[in-house]
Amino acid sequence: MKPSTDLRNVDLNLLHVFDVIYRTRNTTRAAEALHLTQPAVSNALRRLRVLFGDVLFVKTASGMQPTPRADGIAVLLEEGFASLRLAIQAGQPFDSRTATRVFHLYVSDIGQMVFVPSLAAHLSKVAPGIRLITMNVPLDVAQQMMKLGQIDLAVGMLSGLHGDFIQQRLFHETYAVLVRKKHPVIGARISAEQFFAAQHVTYTPTVGSHARFEAELDALAIKQGAPRKLALQLAHSSGIYKIIASTDFIACVPSRVADAMSDRSVRALPLPFETTPLDISQLWHERCHRDEGHQWLRSLIFEVFHDNRKSAIK
Repeated sequence: MKPSTDLRNVDLNLLHVFDVIYRTRNTTRAAEALHLTQPAVSNALRRLRVLFGDVLFVKTASGMQPTPRADGIAVLLEEGFASLRLAIQAGQPFDSRTATRVFHLYVSDIGQMVFVPSLAAHLSKVAPGIRLITMNVPLDVAQQMMKLGQIDLAVGMLSGLHGDFIQQRLFHETYAVLVRKKHPVIGARISAEQFFAAQHVTYTPTVGSHARFEAELDALAIKQGAPRKLALQLAHSSGIYKIIASTDFIACVPSRVADAMSDRSVRALPLPFETTPLDISQLWHERCHRDEGHQWLRSLIFEVFHDNRKSAIK
């Protein structure tokens, strides 16, 4: 029998169940997220299969895998849910003191260290009902999620976004050198010779890129007569502090991150040469530009992180 396309004959709650099963790939976790019993979710899945005329999800060792038809439905539902969220929010006055809204931020693991503590501290004072969720997905996925309203803001060193995104610079960022305080050669200052003689640790940010900075270092190293000595190349920044604290390696990180990592074991030193500053910005999709809550969050982030907050590294 051909599935009905008349919305009067469709239980729209089923679409929400479909969305959660698609995200979790597991009916038990879906039931927990929906605050339903597992039999209720299984019954909803049976009705969804009748509605769409497709099995939709297939049990595998790794979970409930969607069929191609389910993948196509999920894309369309994401767009529909995003429009519904905007419709519900539209025209509602935003009062930060009483709002209970959830905002999703796209930041790197190391950016989270810089932005979230100060932002959370401010929110606890001026908007205690606001909740933040940070996201870590590939850039192309993040762009699509921002278009759909699933990510509100991206913050960091980002480039290559489509023309329907709006960008506001927060500050210029430079890099600093992390080195352990008991290093046998490097003291309170580091020379260019010491820098290029040392073994380096590099990492790949989970969001954005510092490829331009790395390229500058590689070019400077060649001028010194030899390529940089790379001891470790990390997939992300986690653990970099402990590595520096327990070895004679050095690492270059954004200066504000270096400030946060400096303590009794590790010191942050200025680079012994000039490099091109990088722009740290907040970016959002044009569909959110006039949303009152979104405007408030952007204003708060600008107020907290704009250029008047300089790095302490001299």
